[in-house]
Amino acid sequence: MTPPDVHNLGFDDIEVTGAVVKLRPLSAADADPAWDLIHDNRDILKWLLWDGPTDKEELAKTWGERWPEEMHRGTSYRLAIEPLEGPKFAGVISLTLPHYANSVNSVEIGYWLGKPYWNLGYMTEAIGLACCFAFTCLDAVRVSSTVFADNFASRRALEKNGFNTDGRLRRDVFKYGQWQDTFFMTLLAEEWLESHVEPCSVRLVPHVEPPGTLK
Repeated sequence: MTPPDVHNLGFDDIEVTGAVVKLRPLSAADADPAWDLIHDNRDILKWLLWDGPTDKEELAKTWGERWPEEMHRGTSYRLAIEPLEGPKFAGVISLTLPHYANSVNSVEIGYWLGKPYWNLGYMTEAIGLACCFAFTCLDAVRVSSTVFADNFASRRALEKNGFNTDGRLRRDVFKYGQWQDTFFMTLLAEEWLESHVEPCSVRLVPHVEPPGTLK
């Protein structure tokens, strides 16, 4: 994978394909299957900082307008997890660059997967592909993720990709009427190089602003 100019990290399209899943940008068309998977599903929502969408229209507008714009600017990348054997949508993995100074080479990932697709290796590979994109294309020196302390499956998927637990944050998130502890987990660039998922194929289309466009 050849990295683009690290000072211009915007993309019009991203496609990173592994052995069982493909990562590609979210679109408004993904709102319908996402709503069916996550609406009122506490088995998924209880592990997320997000409380879920208000309705499908909210999802479609955000995924069809806001997230593509952020991908163009290079501030975040919200990608669909698409199993190669179908269906077209199984979950989401996001990569976010921090907004504070002096940490431009740190990337935070978050993710969720529809319950019908648990325990099939999809999320483990999706995390690996996302990390490959972060270290290779975003010039990351560290990828981090914050997971609920009781979310053993999520922690295990991160550990399979080489992540280490840096610490436990007590009473970090108030969710469904209770305080939840979280673990802060990280993967450094040199650790990633030792053992990582290698994509089967990668297609990147850098975003280029038209001449005279003001950002």
